[in-house]
Formats: sequence, structure tokens, C-alpha cells
Amino acid sequence: MSPMAVSGRNRYPFELALDRYVCYPMEAVTLTIRVRLESPTRTILCIHLPQKTEIESISMDAVDDNMLTVFSQNFDGKFLAVQLSKYLNPGQSTELHLGIRLNTIRMNHYLSFCVWMASDIPDLKGQFFTEPADSRSIDLTVKANAEYMRFLPEVYGYDDFVNRFLMMFESFWKPINQQISLGESYYDPYLTPDRFLNWLASWVGMEIDDTFPKERIRELIKNAVPFYHSRGTAESLRYFLEMYSGGKVEISERKAHNMVIGGTMGLGDGLALGTENKPNTVSVTLTVSFSELERTGFTKDKYAKKIKQFIRSIVPAHTVFILSCKYQ
Repeated sequence: MSPMAVSGRNRYPFELALDRYVCYPMEAVTLTIRVRLESPTRTILCIHLPQKTEIESISMDAVDDNMLTVFSQNFDGKFLAVQLSKYLNPGQSTELHLGIRLNTIRMNHYLSFCVWMASDIPDLKGQFFTEPADSRSIDLTVKANAEYMRFLPEVYGYDDFVNRFLMMFESFWKPINQQISLGESYYDPYLTPDRFLNWLASWVGMEIDDTFPKERIRELIKNAVPFYHSRGTAESLRYFLEMYSGGKVEISERKAHNMVIGGTMGLGDGLALGTENKPNTVSVTLTVSFSELERTGFTKDKYAKKIKQFIRSIVPAHTVFILSCKYQ
């Protein structure tokens, strides 16, 4: 699959991509929608497909096809609706894949696929479709003639057999050509496919754990430079742990000794009130939900051990840390 075609990613909780952006009549394309559920309320993903398209398959990652319910309606094309809140928890992401056959006429034209979010299935009866203000669309170019025809003498331009014959070879080579033309997108953490994330993370010197959520890996890679600028500080430690756990992190740095009353006592930066004060000591309190344990498949002890490994890799070598994990 080609990298996600995305713009304005901070505004929309979904991203669109086609496995090809130029095709011929009667060919099949795959529309992929990467979507994230942001609210626990009823959330519906709405999809509008243009006329002369036929849906051949619908699937969603981590959801059995027999359990996936899709509302379908023929209206100025085809309208589909998927209730995301039925399959996802807030903060979770998934990908919806639509296999679409193009039963279009033999002429050069564009097809537009539109996606938006709603709290209920819209009533579209008796109306012509217009894109909602908060929607996003992606265009597909449909060509009537093979591009390779321009390399042949003009006399072959009217030969339908030669045209279709060349279309077949163009279909074989098209995915490779698209990968080359969209090669720069593989270096964008928001656009690159999941299977390239670990490879891209290695470019910025990050060893990504397999239990790290994919969407958080993308955010971490994107902010690698600011993270390294503050590496070893409480801010960088808090940022990394919150990215991994999705929980709340409280950090207390101890920079002075306990105050001991005596003849040598003196006020200054080297003294601290309270007990258990020791220079170069960090106390970390991590509060996460029980769903985080379910996501990783860890026990409480194993999860705490994983967090300690992360802390040890971030704090300075001479620093002693204390970790307390709370679950709710």
C-alpha cells in the first residue's frame, strides 16, 4: 500500500489513501481509511463513493468481517456508514479497507471519494450530495487510453485491442512507478506505512519497543529532535512515558541532602526539608488505566519492569530513580 495521502492532519481524526491514483475503466482500486476514535460518544464514519462504482469488499483491521456492520444506501452514488464507537475504545485507531470496482465510461475523468465524521447517519433523501464542511476527499484519475499509446505511431491510436493490451502492462508497472514517485512520503512519520516505522525510527537513533502503539510511535519520531534536545531532563522523561502509557506522569527531582541539625548545619542549596532526600534522585509516579495492561498483555510487575527500562535509558547514568505505578 502506498503511504497515506494526508494534509491538515491535526484537524481530522482520519486519513485517506488509494493504492493507485491513476487507473482505467473496469479496474479495481483499494481505498484505505486510517481512523482514530477520539470520543466515547456515538461516532459514525461516513463515506460517499461516486456513481459507477461497485463495492467488492469491506474489511476493518482487528474486526471479524462477519461482525462488521456497514449501513449502505444508494444515493447520488453510494453512501456507507460505520459506527466506530461499536468497535473501538477512545484513543484507539484502525484501518478500514474498501475494494472498489470502477464501472465508468471510457473517457478521461476524475472520481472523488469523500469521508467525514458524524454523530448520526445523515438523511440524504431528496438531495444532491454536497461535501460537508468538515469532510476530506481524495481524487482518482480515470483514463480512457493507455499512456503508452503516445509512444506508438498515430495509426495505432484508434486500435482498441492495442489500447487495452498496453493498459494491461501499465497496470503491472503502475504500483512500482507510484512507489518511486511517492518515495519521499516514506520518510514522513505520519505517512509511512506501519511496517516502515521501526526502520524510520532507526534513522533518528530510537529503538522502538514492539508494545509501543503505532500512532504514538509516529508522534515520537516526528518530535525526535526536540526530544533529544531535552534528553535527560524531567520534561523529556515525562513526555516519553506519557507517549508510551497514555497515562499521567508526576516527577519529583531531589537535588539536596536531608537537613540534619548540628553544628555544621547551614542553609543553602545543599539542604532540603523532609526525609529520604538524596542528590541525583528522581521519583516517578505513573498513573495508567487497566486497559493499558490489556493492550500490552503484561502483568503489573512486568509492566513496571518495562517502564523502569525506559526510565533507565533516558535519565543520566549517575541518577537513581524510584518508580511507583498506579492503576485505575
